[in-house]
Amino acid sequence: MIEGNLVAEKKEQGDELPKVVYQYKAGDYFGELSLIHDISRQASIKTLTKVRLASIERESFKRLLGSL
Repeated sequence: MIEGNLVAEKKEQGDELPKVVYQYKAGDYFGELSLIHDISRQASIKTLTKVRLASIERESFKRLLGSL
């Protein structure tokens, strides 16, 4: 994330409302587990402020960082 603030929320079994599991700030990243392991997302992301993001497609991610 280039700028802004986000939170990751996850709804636990039996809970009505999702709980905040992580707070993101500028310079943080998310979604890498889905790219690395080819799995669905583990949480929902919610904006707290205006944000500016950079994104990368799975094939580009694998090409650039796959060997790490």
